[in-house]
Amino acid sequence: MNYPKGFKIFDKIKKSIYHITVLCSVFFSMYALAKPVDKPYLEISPTVCVTESEQKICQFNIKINFTLAPFKELCLEITNLPQYTQCYTKKGVIKEHLKLQTSHSIKIQLIDPLTNKVVKEQELSIARYKASDYRIKRRFGWSL
Repeated sequence: MNYPKGFKIFDKIKKSIYHITVLCSVFFSMYALAKPVDKPYLEISPTVCVTESEQKICQFNIKINFTLAPFKELCLEITNLPQYTQCYTKKGVIKEHLKLQTSHSIKIQLIDPLTNKVVKEQELSIARYKASDYRIKRRFGWSL
């Protein structure tokens, strides 16, 4: 733009404000997207199995998603079901699908094999209910 001699400083101020705005927005967006990596991520679904009281065994069809960071290796262990124990070294999100049958609550644990300590843990519980055998009458037995 053609400004008088004293007003060309406004172009420089505008450019400086633009550059500062871009730098601040980049900095804040990087800060907002950053995630702490002090503990691995563990997500399991579903966590509850609902059965009738007469049914002894509950079937879980579970999805497990987890990450190893900051560890190099972690083992996925299911209490009282040692056949499902498996160790992982892959980076990124690890996805597993398991079909389990159990008659009591179980725990799924991520364990550090070097120290043998539990890093993350999730309990899968069983809820039992008893269906009602009676029906509540909603009307009188007579009609008009």
